[in-house]
Amino acid sequence: MWNKTSNGSVMVQKRLQIVFLFLCFATEAVAQNKINLFSEINYNSIPAVNLNEYKSVQERDKRIQNPNIALGVGISGGGSRAQFFSMGVLLGLEEIQETDSHRNFLNEIDYFSTVSGGCYSAGYYLTILKNKLQYDNCSFNEFYFSKADAYKADVNKSASLFSLLNNSRNEKGEKISMTQRLDLEVLQYDSSNPENPDKFKNQMLLSDFFIPKESRKNPELPMLVANGTAYNNGERFPFMPHIIRSLKINASLAPNKSDLPLDKNEISNGYDFPLTYAITASSAFPGVLPKTKFGIKGQDKILCVIDGGASDNMGYQTLIELLNNDTKVDNKNKKALFIDCLGQGKKEPYITDTKIRLISLLETASLYTVQTRYITFEKDVEDVLEKYKIPISNFQVIGFTTLRDYLLKLKKDQDYEELVLQLKNMDDEDSSWLQLYVDFRTKLVKNFGAESFKKDKTGEVMLSSLDQEKFKDFGASELLLLYEYAAHVQTKLKTTPEEKEMLLLSGRFAAFVKTKELKQLLTEQK
Repeated sequence: MWNKTSNGSVMVQKRLQIVFLFLCFATEAVAQNKINLFSEINYNSIPAVNLNEYKSVQERDKRIQNPNIALGVGISGGGSRAQFFSMGVLLGLEEIQETDSHRNFLNEIDYFSTVSGGCYSAGYYLTILKNKLQYDNCSFNEFYFSKADAYKADVNKSASLFSLLNNSRNEKGEKISMTQRLDLEVLQYDSSNPENPDKFKNQMLLSDFFIPKESRKNPELPMLVANGTAYNNGERFPFMPHIIRSLKINASLAPNKSDLPLDKNEISNGYDFPLTYAITASSAFPGVLPKTKFGIKGQDKILCVIDGGASDNMGYQTLIELLNNDTKVDNKNKKALFIDCLGQGKKEPYITDTKIRLISLLETASLYTVQTRYITFEKDVEDVLEKYKIPISNFQVIGFTTLRDYLLKLKKDQDYEELVLQLKNMDDEDSSWLQLYVDFRTKLVKNFGAESFKKDKTGEVMLSSLDQEKFKDFGASELLLLYEYAAHVQTKLKTTPEEKEMLLLSGRFAAFVKTKELKQLLTEQK
């Protein structure tokens, strides 16, 4: 659990946020060696989260969700580490069944509030839910661990940081921006070839999650809100139709310059706004990925949006505001789960005596900003819940610390002690971690049998698909390696296949550890 701190820590947090935003401006100017456009600076306040104009998600099919419980999930940022750890958690949540019901925790979710890499897993799951699971009568686990290649969210092996920044090329040799790439690889839509048989025919839009009250259409999906930060004034920016419309956005200027569908007032109505733009904005870490820019009707000013982690890396404020706005459910039955994807990674999170370049200072400031928020996170959540008169016992947190805390309770044997010694003496090199993965995979297959895993199309065992029933048989040494391996994965755009498997497995295992507490969240208070 995180420590609860005084108002002094809150002041430190706010100062670090100011430093972070200042450095965002400074780094942009230095990196590009260009002037900052004063016309980009706009201090208009971002409208508040509000559900008044939308149909309630509690109107969804009662066979899959309890309309008397409002359940929200917040997923933190953290690059591909966040994407695959949280994906593993979502797969694990589907394996948690409600007592005396055919419903499961994943189907019960009404609201997703996501940041940066956390948007990828939620966006992918909801894309598959809309286009496949509702029609094929299969579970998310069955689909995700199937042998089929179509509709799978695997980043192209040729993808790299520089290809994303410099607009890589598709199969036709055409340059594609990051927004198009996220559509293609995460949201399964090929904008350059809509007839691609391995992708879906329709682009994901905000109208898939937000249904206006006057519409004849009924809600089928949970609401998904991707959170960015307004570069102009540092405010949290939840991408919701009424917020987009009120700001009079009329064009996408960067990183994908294109026209948006406009209404009769020549602005985006927010509903036809592509989800990929929201996710791109939420992922735009300053100095690493280009910030997103939107045109505003009748103004020379440009709305710039950067990584949501600059304002709230867990998305908890937006999530609790969504729950508060749910008028169909009593406060005592408003519940939240936060998936914490923050890990130390291989980067040492401390300032050394070596000379710090500006970009290093930016990374260090942003790291300390995020980590300072985590120090006060649970207290901050409790404060907001109390503000809206929601019981402070109505939330849970799943993260890498879930594995660590469970590990502390397990009996330590000789294998555990030998592994501790091996890890302490191991070089922090990719080849060393790869060998650990190979040994771990071999050990699990030997202990549990190949039949306990799903296999890919080549017949190879998929480590992350291990039967959940085997989790209870994990010893301290197995869990230690799983925890250390997953927690050491860096925040980055691309993970290795081995890192992906370990992150998925660790996310599923973390959900398993929290089964009892999560079932309590599904219990309706009469």
